[in-house]
Amino acid sequence: MTQLKEPEFTDERSRLVFTDGGAVLPAFGCLLAFWLLLLSSCAGTVGEQAAGDASTAACTSELRYLYSFGSSGTMPGQFRSPSSVRIDPFQSLLVADTGNNRIQKLDASGRFMMEFGAPGSSEASLDRPTDCAANGLSIYVVDSVNERILEFDGDGRFLSVCVSSEGLSDRFASFKPRNIAFSQTGYVFVSDADADALVVFSRFWDPITVVGGFGAGEGRFRQPGGMAPDARGDLFVCDTGNGRLQVLSSTGNFLEWIPVCAGEPECEPSDVAAGPDGLLYVADPGSGRVMVLGQDGSARCEVHAVNGERLVRPCSVAVSQNGLVYVLDGGSDEVHVFQTSGSGPAPDAR
Repeated sequence: MTQLKEPEFTDERSRLVFTDGGAVLPAFGCLLAFWLLLLSSCAGTVGEQAAGDASTAACTSELRYLYSFGSSGTMPGQFRSPSSVRIDPFQSLLVADTGNNRIQKLDASGRFMMEFGAPGSSEASLDRPTDCAANGLSIYVVDSVNERILEFDGDGRFLSVCVSSEGLSDRFASFKPRNIAFSQTGYVFVSDADADALVVFSRFWDPITVVGGFGAGEGRFRQPGGMAPDARGDLFVCDTGNGRLQVLSSTGNFLEWIPVCAGEPECEPSDVAAGPDGLLYVADPGSGRVMVLGQDGSARCEVHAVNGERLVRPCSVAVSQNGLVYVLDGGSDEVHVFQTSGSGPAPDAR
């Protein structure tokens, strides 16, 4: 990959490009740029809804909307402020149903299969789980308030407490897990938004190192969020507070960063998925959209709405091996399903 030494931010309205070193613009063009920016800003409020619809339409060549499932509630198949959606090796869905203190497992079409977890702090209990990941035949859950990672089998039976803040050394004493991902080399990455860092564990859950720390430089984070490995083994990390993705090697070494937010104050990339088509799918709940990017950061399209209804808080995204894109909206308690171009037949809708 080509290492990007400085993040580049593009104001899409004025088409001016800025870097950390200042504006790349001849001095005689500044006045014209100012008037263009002023005019576009005045039109922005009026055209906001139309812009969202246009962005959604632009994605029709990349994504085709199929169906949605889920609603607000406590019954099976319902959610309360869910935080993440993941896919297990059998292509079933795992949803961290945060407000209901449980993990739900559904089939590819959204049909309820099972749930596990209960409110509390005992061994098998959960208190606001924020993420989960399947690795092998086990399901690992980020039990955020209890500050630990729990392991369950594929049927939801409790197996062990993998790691907790109480059992870590002073170096990791502030361990407040948020998201989890497994690299192809067997390392486990856990994002800690409070520490602005990633904690790296071995496959046996021995703590190895801490990657990052607060900042905007290479390998530094501000509120890191969701993570996803790609087919080459690189790990994409949502650097939410810095409005970018960071790319790490499978062992945690910094490779490059990819600017995501073009100076947009509400933009907050919180989750990412690497699709089999080589594209990146980024959930941006702050702006109410899902972005489709090339791995070089080139923007392909955005989804702002489904069937004319704007997304509320799309907080997580997952892509199956057969090219189905699942977008979890934590604001409406729904999962929206899309199909990538060139993918196989979609599962039957509910």
